[in-house]
Amino acid sequence: MSQGGYRRPHRWAWWMERPGYMRFMIRELTSFFMAGYLVVFLVTLSRVGAGDAAFAEWVGALSRPGWVAAHVVALLAAVWHAITFFGAVPQAMPIFLGEKRLSAPIAMIVMGYGPWLTVSAVVVWWMLR
Repeated sequence: MSQGGYRRPHRWAWWMERPGYMRFMIRELTSFFMAGYLVVFLVTLSRVGAGDAAFAEWVGALSRPGWVAAHVVALLAAVWHAITFFGAVPQAMPIFLGEKRLSAPIAMIVMGYGPWLTVSAVVVWWMLR
């Protein structure tokens, strides 16, 4: 008798069977892009500490077409990750006004999209002033 017990066989691409599974896996894959971009950010911080010449060289390297494409992919991954997170928040942490539960779309705006857009607007205003 085996020690591991019964293991139900499944296909390698089991997550492609349903759209919900596929969205979940894409969300999980975006974490790798975000982790990679965090490494780039940490290297950037180390170059800032290494001096102006090292930082200028690094910024020059990051402006090459391959890096620009990587920045775009990382941005899209971060946006997808945020949108799917905002969609899951009302189920995990519902908002109640008295005895009435706030609807999911309103909760997503109040707890996700509203603060995200507000902070983004402040950052854009600060950069353009």
